[in-house]
Amino acid sequence: MNMKNILSWMLLLFGEVIIIAALILFGGETPKNIFVLNIVVCSLVYGLFFCNFRAPWIDLEDKSQKQIGMLGISWFATWFYAIAAIIFMLVANLAYNLAFPTQLIVHSILLFFLIMGMLLSHHSANKVQEVFVQETQNRSRINEMKSAMQQLKDKMNDTAGLPENFTDRINSLEEGVRFISPANNEEAYSLENSFSKIVSDISFAISNFQMNEEAIESSLKKLERVYQNRKSIYSK
Repeated sequence: MNMKNILSWMLLLFGEVIIIAALILFGGETPKNIFVLNIVVCSLVYGLFFCNFRAPWIDLEDKSQKQIGMLGISWFATWFYAIAAIIFMLVANLAYNLAFPTQLIVHSILLFFLIMGMLLSHHSANKVQEVFVQETQNRSRINEMKSAMQQLKDKMNDTAGLPENFTDRINSLEEGVRFISPANNEEAYSLENSFSKIVSDISFAISNFQMNEEAIESSLKKLERVYQNRKSIYSK
């Protein structure tokens, strides 16, 4: 255990001692069961804030930054519970001297809302991560298209005597691929896979362009159609 963890545990323990001491000093003739309930509530509020402030709000190693998606709900739930629990505890003990069962029921209800808020915050974080994973997959397929085009360009640079019309059309396609937007639907997936496969076929065939000219022209026309169809698809 490093020094930071040791100091954190010491601080947590010191805060808990202060809470218990304050309740003993100012609790008066509070019944034992209510006294224990007050300690539990105060300790829970203190622990929530201690953990929230001690834990890093952003994990730099997590590219999805899912913590950002849960911070708002988590802090709202924490503050709502803390304020409501403390106010009710003061009112119940100082103003009305409510019976233990009543206090226990109200604190249980507040705890229920706290847990529900925490569950919602984790659901929000998971949703952010799901969207990040999906967007990463969408971009990866676009990157595969770009990579295939780059490999074709490299093959073209190593192949002499290619017709200017062919190279111009390939250059035009390469430029266009840069501006294709990622999309999340099956039609886009199919077109992206077809595009990369056709590019690979052309790249293989241009080493003997004259013999494969008709097949290359047919593949190039198909590639241009696939590109036009894919360019028109956007995520909804």
